[in-house]
Amino acid sequence: MTATLYAQPASHPCAAIELALRLKRVPYARVDLLPVVARLQQWRRFGGSSVPGVVFDDGEHVLGSRAIVRALEHRAPEPPLLPLDGGERRAVEEAERWGDEVLQPLVRRLLWAALRRRPALLMAYGDGADLPVPRPIARLSAPLVARNASRLNHADDPEVRADLVNLDFHLHRADRWVDAGVIGGERPNAGDLQVGSGLRLLLTLEDLQPRIDGRPCGAVARRWFPDYPGRVPAGVFPSGWLEARAP
Repeated sequence: MTATLYAQPASHPCAAIELALRLKRVPYARVDLLPVVARLQQWRRFGGSSVPGVVFDDGEHVLGSRAIVRALEHRAPEPPLLPLDGGERRAVEEAERWGDEVLQPLVRRLLWAALRRRPALLMAYGDGADLPVPRPIARLSAPLVARNASRLNHADDPEVRADLVNLDFHLHRADRWVDAGVIGGERPNAGDLQVGSGLRLLLTLEDLQPRIDGRPCGAVARRWFPDYPGRVPAGVFPSGWLEARAP
C-alpha cells in the first residue's frame, strides 16, 4: 500500500497525518499546495476545500484528518491510533474532535492574524516544502495570500482578541487530558496527533510561547512534533491583547 498526501506547508492537520503515515509505515508522496489556491484544487480532487487529503494506491480518496486516521486504522491496524477499549477510545476521540473542531480554527485565526501583520514571515512556514511556484513569486504574493487567508479564516481583530482572552481555558482542557492519560502516553494516539500538532503550530508564535511552554500539553506538542517550520517573533500582537484574560 502506498499513498499520496495533498497538504499545505506548515498545516497542523497535515502534519498530524504525515506523522500518522510514518507511524503506520505507509510509503507516501507529498504534494504541497499553496494556501487559498488549494481550496479550488481540493474541491476538484476531493469534493471539499480542506486539507489534508489522501489518495491511496487503489484509488480511494479520503479528505480530512479524522477520516484519514480511520482509513489508516482499517488499512494498517498497527500501531493503533485509536484504543480498542471502548471507554478509552471515546476519550481519545473526544480529544481528537476538540482538536479538530475547536483548536484547529483557533490556531488558524491566530496564525493568519500574525502573518497578516508580518507577511514576509510567511515564506519561513514553507521551508522544506516543494512549492508549485518559484519562491520569488511566492515571496511577492505573500501579502496577498496572508490577507486572503486571514479573511477566509475569519481572523478579524475581534475574533483574535477573543481567542487570546480565552486561550488559557483551552490550554487547561488540553492539560486535563494529559493528566488523565488520554494523550501524552508512551505512544501517540489520534488525540496526540490532532491536539499536539495544533499547539505546536501555536508555539511558532513567540508571543504565545510563555503561555504554552511549561504546560503538560506544551510538552506533548514538542515531543511529537519537535521540528516545525516557521517563526513569528514576539511583538506581533499588541501587549494589551496578550495581557487580557477572561474573568
